[in-house]
Amino acid sequence: MPRRRPSFEFTFPKSVYGIYDTGDGRIYIFGEHDENQIENVLNHEVLHWAVQKVAGKQASLYLDNIPKEELQ
Repeated sequence: MPRRRPSFEFTFPKSVYGIYDTGDGRIYIFGEHDENQIENVLNHEVLHWAVQKVAGKQASLYLDNIPKEELQ
């Protein structure tokens, strides 16, 4: 069952870098990110979570494939 709220797990080691979304509202963030990156990551993943709850998994996955020209 999907979570009512997203949760974030900041994990180590710092040598591993990336973000992993389990699809159920738990997002793992690996490695060091600067302040601006972390804010963007959190916003992006919360947006994925919200779209998935409202419009489904396929709509959420589409967010990563929107051409930059359409975002401006």
